[in-house]
Amino acid sequence: MAEQSSVSKDLWLLDGLEDFRHYSLELVQHNRRTLAVLTNDLDDLIYGTNEFAEALSIFSRSSRHTQIQILIKDTKPAIESGHPLIRLAQRLSSKILVRKMIVEPNNKDMAFILGDTDKLLYKNDDSVYRGFFNSNAAREIKPLRDSIFILYI
Repeated sequence: MAEQSSVSKDLWLLDGLEDFRHYSLELVQHNRRTLAVLTNDLDDLIYGTNEFAEALSIFSRSSRHTQIQILIKDTKPAIESGHPLIRLAQRLSSKILVRKMIVEPNNKDMAFILGDTDKLLYKNDDSVYRGFFNSNAAREIKPLRDSIFILYI
């Protein structure tokens, strides 16, 4: 169960799959323009749900200015299984960019979703459902966004 941090009313400590499902949807549904995802394998339990795919589809069509970047360490399983986000990216190729990492990040186990310039859903280890959601994370987002650009260019 997510727990609000005593440090900030904008920071929620997440522990478990349901927390990550809830806050990933929350982030997408309250986003305005840009979304960036970094993941090792495009986790089906979070990103493969109908609810997440639908929320991403609605977000991508909400404005002509929306942009979605998805950076995956290993794209093969997602492509071979017909992952819902891969299919969505194929249909909305002008809005959703999916790329394979060509360089390992410094913390190769981390995973995150960045929303606009202020929302962050973060997992220290992509195989464990523990991390945080911060709806006021402007300071933390810039270096993470810069790292995404470096990893696939």
